[in-house]
Amino acid sequence: MPYHPPLEESNVIDGLRVGYLKFFGFWNVINDYKTTGKRNAFINFHFYSNIIICTPFIVLQLICYFFIDMDIQKAIRINLHFLPAIMMGGRIMVFWFRIESQSKLCNLIQKDFLHIPEYKMAKACIIYRKITRNANILCILAYIVDFSVVFSNLCIPGTPVDYIMYHKGNIFDVKTGKKKLLSAWYPLPMGESPYYEIIFVYEAICLLIGGIYQPTYACLFYQILVGLHAQFVVLGYHASTMYDSSNSNSNRNLIDTESKCNSKSNSNSNSSLRKIAHEYIDSDMNKELYSIIQDHHKLLSYAEELRSVYNPLLTMNLGLAIVFLIVSLFHYLMGETGDIIDGFKALQFLTAQMVELFMFCYCSSWLQSASSDIQIAVYSSDWYKADVKFRKSAQLLMMGAEKGVTLTAIKMYPVNKETLMAILQYVYSTCALMSGLLEK
Repeated sequence: MPYHPPLEESNVIDGLRVGYLKFFGFWNVINDYKTTGKRNAFINFHFYSNIIICTPFIVLQLICYFFIDMDIQKAIRINLHFLPAIMMGGRIMVFWFRIESQSKLCNLIQKDFLHIPEYKMAKACIIYRKITRNANILCILAYIVDFSVVFSNLCIPGTPVDYIMYHKGNIFDVKTGKKKLLSAWYPLPMGESPYYEIIFVYEAICLLIGGIYQPTYACLFYQILVGLHAQFVVLGYHASTMYDSSNSNSNRNLIDTESKCNSKSNSNSNSSLRKIAHEYIDSDMNKELYSIIQDHHKLLSYAEELRSVYNPLLTMNLGLAIVFLIVSLFHYLMGETGDIIDGFKALQFLTAQMVELFMFCYCSSWLQSASSDIQIAVYSSDWYKADVKFRKSAQLLMMGAEKGVTLTAIKMYPVNKETLMAILQYVYSTCALMSGLLEK
């Protein structure tokens, strides 16, 4: 017996590109778990191999402060590569331990998730395509930026081994020693063969893993969030057209009834026909409203589960993002480096983090707006023209949709575009303060 129906690419909401999930193996991971309830061989290998490869890198950068001379410039350079590794590890952990919820949440990217009537699907598909077009652009941008980070660091190694082991201050004052890819310390004679070659290959593997799977996890989490946003928008459209569609159906039924009466030479009064029409309207609208209430409750339950899964991820990522932005911006603005390539690399790291922050903060704001707009959509359906039962149900739905849905960090802190602006303001203030202290 299947655990859950698998995802079908033909059923993905219109315009959403999921080819990267297939290419990197996550489409099969999700479908295998949905159908069997077990993690497949790929995700097991991916999880354990990444833990084995990345854990030494993370642990050694945590303890390196006790073994080498350190100042603020060296610490900034080490953290520039260390913090993304922490973020990557957090994403792997969230996906691994919450894979059941992730597999369920992937239902949000299917276009048959809601009970939308067939004659409304054409408009719903237009809504889907409009939303997914922007989502696809951001996902492509995330991949481009992360791949450019990997490419520039692989092609132009920029950290002298002697600087990490023996020096402080400006890295470009160090003219001796071989150069390696990352600013990481290892308890080995890093400048000697074969240790230098082994470390070079190890850091190249770490870079490739980060460049491939950092944006992959980000896009997977982001597209699920986009799916929830798109479903709320489509449900709002469905709710706003309840009266129109019900009125159209009642007119068709009224014509059929009138033609039957005429065929039987049965003269009904205009008042009787109006009464029949209102009965059809009330019946159709109550059915549609009941379907919309069911879909709304379903979306709210998925939103609650999505918040539960993403809360630790966002709490960690937002906290690390603040530190990372400060580190990368301060590194970029340090005038004593005087190296264009080094500054460009720092700018790449900064851009990659900004793209991901934009993805989640702005999409969370759009989600909050779309979910709270349900009450406006219900009100615009001329709900007050229907029967008492319908009006009471519609009022309860409007009250339930008033607050809206948004992502949270630290359990209660809302994540939205205001959060992004607050982070940028804090980063700017901190960098200005640090620059002032260094100048003194």
